[in-house]
Order: sequence, then structure tokens, then C-alpha cells
Amino acid sequence: MNKKSVGTFSIYIYNSIEDEWDFISSFNKKEQKKLIHDSNRFADCYLFANALLPSFALISPLKISDEFKEYFETLSGSRCSILTPKETTPFMCDNIAKDGHVFSTIVSEATLWGSLTMYAYSITQKVFNLKRMFEKAGLTVYLPEAPQEKDLWTVAHFGSKSGFRTSFASLMPPGSIERDFNTVEKKAAALFESSSGVVLKTNKGNAGQGVHILRKDKIITRKKLFEELKKIFKKEPYLKEHPLILEAYIDTRKEKQCPFPNTECFIYPNGKIEISYYCNMIVTPEGEFYGMEMHSGVFTKNVKNEVVAITMKIAKTYKNAGYRGRFDIDMIYDGKKVYANESNTRINGGTDTYLIVKKLIGKNFLTKRYVLSSYIDLPKEITPSFLTVKQLFSSYLFDKKTKTGLIINSESVIKNGGFSYILVGKNKKETFILHELVKTTLTNRKNQQ
Repeated sequence: MNKKSVGTFSIYIYNSIEDEWDFISSFNKKEQKKLIHDSNRFADCYLFANALLPSFALISPLKISDEFKEYFETLSGSRCSILTPKETTPFMCDNIAKDGHVFSTIVSEATLWGSLTMYAYSITQKVFNLKRMFEKAGLTVYLPEAPQEKDLWTVAHFGSKSGFRTSFASLMPPGSIERDFNTVEKKAAALFESSSGVVLKTNKGNAGQGVHILRKDKIITRKKLFEELKKIFKKEPYLKEHPLILEAYIDTRKEKQCPFPNTECFIYPNGKIEISYYCNMIVTPEGEFYGMEMHSGVFTKNVKNEVVAITMKIAKTYKNAGYRGRFDIDMIYDGKKVYANESNTRINGGTDTYLIVKKLIGKNFLTKRYVLSSYIDLPKEITPSFLTVKQLFSSYLFDKKTKTGLIINSESVIKNGGFSYILVGKNKKETFILHELVKTTLTNRKNQQ
């Protein structure tokens, strides 16, 4: 290309550590390294979060193979390039700014296209700092999924557990925000007596990390509760450095259909609110996120009405405060009442699933297909490579004619001994049959070795 095009050059910055740094920085260097690795290994999933763009560049902390890039491009019809800065600090925007090759490549491409459009996993101050650097290089730069810089406080406030509780306590389980261990003991004891247990959360976390669930049927006595709390505080130093959130434990074990409702919303620059999708999250008993089910029938009518009402009340508050862009709302349903739990003011765990399936099926896919995203550990007998796993599941891969099948949505996770995937079926029964076939295929391969 040797002349300017009419359009824009789009980049997506995977800067998850910038969002999680307040949490991660509380740990020692060894633990920081592990947490950074665990977060960065999902970078290639976010190719799929850009499937609606005809072309883009992913700025990734990890290199992505040509084979996986080709798999994504063939599946989605989008074209992408991968840029990986040499700098490996926790701050991706700083790494881009310091890498002459990456920075100049972006400037050159955006100059040819006519402008630069920036997307990011999380909108941080460093994103705005980088935007100014590109503008100083002569570019016209757009941030279509971000609040104005003066309203950046809304990202941190509503995205923290303390900020969310401050704003929406009436929609949440009974609880409080604390800073002192002695107060935590007293408040936890009161919650323990009046509910099914106690949940202790740090102000920021990651995929369930920083959440401690103390169920009454396991702890039994107040004395045991205090012993467990002391163990947690001794083991987890970050709890001493951030606000602590205490909540009554909501027992969801009897609710089989949708114990963990979730919605993702988008607030446009003009303030229009759109619910992108709703789903039921797959969460372990320890509070770790493992995937989600998406379909129009995943909720009963009454639950859907409650979920939508909570979502719109929160979304309008965000809008009026100046927040713009994507966010999700995690909820809890015990079979009687829906509670708001927390919110992520960024790209979310289901965004990549939602956008790639929307590209493949169409905007009304929630009524046409039953979608399940999930994760499973790979048996050690299976070679942890993308091509091996692709071949193993070749009979089940997504078919563009039937618009059903399996999507492999991370090569990096495979290299780390796991399998992150999306299943698309015509209905719930078909999707869960495919889910069982995935697990059976892995078991059979393990037994053959």
C-alpha cells in the first residue's frame, strides 16, 4: 500500500495486567510472575473479540503462531496482524510506546489508512497517555469504547468491589466494606449467624482470585470461622492493603438452571444503552469462573425480568456518571431472588464468545443456537500443541454450513496444559452432547497412551 486509504487502522491492546495491577502488585515477585503469566496466557482469545472488524492488529504480550492466526482468519473472515513489543513490563501501553518498531508500524499503517482506532481490554490512564503519543505523531485517534478522560474515574470506581457496593448495596447481598481485621471478625460473626455463611473479597481480583467462601455447613462454629479468617489473612498479604468486602453467602446449590446470571452491556458515546447478551456463568464452588451458557431460554421469564431490571438500573447510573464502553454485571440467584454481585468495567470473559458467534450466526444467535464456552485441563498424555488438538477434534470443528460445532479459542492455553473452547449447537441437548463428546475424546486419548 503506497497511498492513503479512506478508513481507519484498528488496533486492539491486550492490557489485562494494567487492569489487575493493584491486585497483582500486592504479591511478592514470584507470585507476581505467576499471576502475570496466568493472565497473559489468554491474550490470543481476544482475536475472537475483534471478529466483527474486517481487519485489525492485536498487540499481544505473547507471540501467536501462524497456524492459529490462519485458523482464526479462516473461521472469522477477518484479517489480522500480531504485534508483540520486546518490552515485558506489566504495562502494555508503556511497552508499545518504548518499542520503536511496534510504535512506528502502527503510525505508518494508520497514516496510510487515514486514522487510528484504538480498542483495549481495559481503559486505563496509560491508554489515554498512549493516545496522546500517537496524536503527537500526527495521527487522528479514536477511542470508541471508552469514557472521556475526565470520566475515567468511573472505570476504577464501578469496577472495584468497594465502589460497586457503595453505589448498589440495595441490590446486593447484605454486607459491608471494611479495612481492619478486628472489625472483619465482628462483622463476619454477625453475618455468619444470620446467613448460610460468609464471603470475604478483596477490592480487586482476577477470575475468582481474591474471593474466599466460608460456608456455615463446613465451618460450623464461630470459633472455626475466626480460625479460618486468621489463616486467610496470614496467607494472603494483599488483604491488608486494600478495602475488604464482607458479604452474606448466598447458597445457590439448589438452583440448577441459572444460579449465576450475567449480562454484558454497551454504552455508546451518545449515551444509548444496549444489552449485548445475557448468560449463565459456570462458576466453581470456590468462586472461580470457568465459562458460560448463552441462549434466550437460559433464564425463566421471571428471572429474565429481574435480571434486565437490575441491569438497566445499574447501566443508567453508569451512563449518568459518564461511563462509556463495555461492562458486565455478575449476579447470583438462589431460586428466590436475584442479587447483583459485581461488575467488570472492561472487555469480559464472554465478550470473545459473543462476538465470534455473532459473526458466524448473526445478531439474533441467542434464539437460533445454544452456546457453551468452557475450559478443561488437558490430560498430560496429549501433546500440548494447537495442531495436535485441532486434529484430535477435527470431526467436531465448527462447520459454516450447519453453523454448529467446536471452536478452539486459544492456542496459548493449550500450550499451558488446558483447553479453552466454544461449543455451538442447535439446542441445549445438542450442545451438551457435543460437550460430552469433547470430554470422552480426551478420556479415550488418555487411556490409549
